[in-house]
Amino acid sequence: MVGDGHLLVLQPLSLGKSVAEMEFQWCPFWVQVHGLPVAKMTRQNGQIIGHRIGKLIGVEAMHDGLLLSRSYLRLRVDVDFTKPLPLGFFLQKKGPEENDTWVSYKYEKLPDFCYDCGRVGHVRVACKFVSRAEGAQSGYGPGLRTGRAPMLAISDAQLRHWVDMAEERVWTLQQ
Repeated sequence: MVGDGHLLVLQPLSLGKSVAEMEFQWCPFWVQVHGLPVAKMTRQNGQIIGHRIGKLIGVEAMHDGLLLSRSYLRLRVDVDFTKPLPLGFFLQKKGPEENDTWVSYKYEKLPDFCYDCGRVGHVRVACKFVSRAEGAQSGYGPGLRTGRAPMLAISDAQLRHWVDMAEERVWTLQQ
């Protein structure tokens, strides 16, 4: 992210491709998943949710099993910012008397985005994708943004190493 709320997307050069052929629509973000029941806060569910948001890079976790170091899951996801940002989903309850639960996403260090259409790159006054009336019902707003999450009880170097390795695997698969 660049200052003043703008986004700068960089991509490694690919041999045999011109710059015009390269895709600059994907950007990695840390996404926090809030509202999951404790029993659903697992690495496996984090992977499923991450793939629904975009291209999953990794689930922040110290080990397999329940991820109880925070009240939310934290995922590293390549998000397609040419599309509306995913807001979350309803988790269906099994019993007929139980209400579905809203599970919301919050994006760390999210740049300026439109509160009407949910796309990164413009703000509400410049939106060409939806009408003002449609935008008023969109559900987008400042609540989609959040600050950086506090670190887990692992070293920054180890976490950076895991994220770098995961991002390297994603780049290799894309080539």
